Amino acid sequence: MEWIIAKPKKELRLNALRYDRSQIEKTAGLNCALYFNKLNYYTKETMLNEGIPFILEGKQVFLPFLGMLLSEKDDRRLVPVHTISFLTQKLILCALYEKWNDMNATKIAEKLGVTKMSVSRCLDEIEYLDIKILDKSGKTRKVSVSEEIRVLWEEIKPVLRNPVIARFQLAEDIRLDKKAGISVLCEFSMLSDNVYPTYAVTKGDLKETNIKKIRQISIGEEIGCEVLELGYFIEYNGKMVQDPLSVMLSLSAENLEDERVQICIEEMLEEYVW
Repeated sequence: MEWIIAKPKKELRLNALRYDRSQIEKTAGLNCALYFNKLNYYTKETMLNEGIPFILEGKQVFLPFLGMLLSEKDDRRLVPVHTISFLTQKLILCALYEKWNDMNATKIAEKLGVTKMSVSRCLDEIEYLDIKILDKSGKTRKVSVSEEIRVLWEEIKPVLRNPVIARFQLAEDIRLDKKAGISVLCEFSMLSDNVYPTYAVTKGDLKETNIKKIRQISIGEEIGCEVLELGYFIEYNGKMVQDPLSVMLSLSAENLEDERVQICIEEMLEEYVW
């Protein structure tokens, strides 16, 4: 049987690989298998599920039109990621802000104050989701960020999540140290804040402040303050305020529908992130 091997000259997204291969097959009237020196886990698993033939150099051969499937060789199985973890999201944002370069697991663990095992799980998630900040050399994985932060952010944003776990609207202002959400956006822009402040707490803060025991408002009652329980908190520029990208992810749907808020978000990111 005659068939074609097509080797991409550069790294392509899955949609482009699908399209190019189908065009080759239509033009040549032959089966086409894609050839790779390396391949991320997500793309490989998707091609297996969709029956797209490929050869991964030194590791795997999948040619269903020939009835050929050679098993994986020394290939590490990654756990599927349906929702990114808060620690992985924090790692990614810190990497963007500080433009990390050649940061291995040991350095990242020291930077974030967590174990190397926790960082390794984060890198597994980043690898599975094919987020373009991971460099692999053999078994060594390092995080490096290009200068195009804005472009990278647009690619990453779809897999990120709202860091808010819960919202508490309290009858009195309990005056916490950390600010979050709309209050931080107002601090970073010309937008006027609500008549009440918005604070941030993490899981540890929640226990210390006993917020769950403080009375929340009833319908029609004035708000003293709003407290956001966050899955992570990144101090921006050493201040006790939530970082700009997380601020944007934390805003409620009601806030985001406001055109003034959208304008101020762009101003904030332009001045403090891009």
